[in-house]
Amino acid sequence: MHTSLLIWTLGAMLSLAPGQASPDRLPTDVPQDHWAARAVAAVLHSGVMTAPNGRFSGHRIVTRNELIAVVARLARKLERHDWPDTVAVPVREGKRPAQWKTAPVSRYRLAAVITRIAPMAMAGLPRKPAKKPYDSDAIPKPPSLKGVSPSSPAYRELQYLAARRMVWSGSVLLKPGTQPVTGAEVSTALAQMISGLSGRQTDEPEETPVLSRPQVRPPTTAPARPATGQQRRG
Repeated sequence: MHTSLLIWTLGAMLSLAPGQASPDRLPTDVPQDHWAARAVAAVLHSGVMTAPNGRFSGHRIVTRNELIAVVARLARKLERHDWPDTVAVPVREGKRPAQWKTAPVSRYRLAAVITRIAPMAMAGLPRKPAKKPYDSDAIPKPPSLKGVSPSSPAYRELQYLAARRMVWSGSVLLKPGTQPVTGAEVSTALAQMISGLSGRQTDEPEETPVLSRPQVRPPTTAPARPATGQQRRG
């Protein structure tokens, strides 16, 4: 999938809420009839997101450090085809809020996006890891982490993503911290991770044999016509 199209699709998911559900186990601060209840249960069951001390804090805005950790956990899950057996939910037609790109993203919203995109991403990946991953020029080379302190809580996960070309130069994730993330930043981060993962899972195409060009014979020159008797007498 083209990266820009993937970003648009993820943006659409940020603005659409999944249907209500009543999971058996939920953190104490997530109501059974909450619109994101099923998504919260799924991300907690998979281990992609956590609920410290039994509280999910769904209204809290996601920070860059947290997004790095979530994207890295999701990448490992998808790489192992270890996502729970869920069905990809098609994106409904709908009008997206104009401010979705700049609006901060809550933990509820991030959980909803992950539960929508994960089964779709896994369905598009090969079942077996590539023997010789395709080093596509369409995926940027690993970015430098010189500007990131090794003492950063996000350094290890960021190193994992960078080494696998799942985060690209210019990404806000390369400047980790407690800054809130926006819808556009979440969409871009997930799109880059999925693109890099797809490259690692795809085998390098076999070389196409070069066909020799057929030899073309030069056109033959027609023999000169003999002069007529009148021309000879002239």
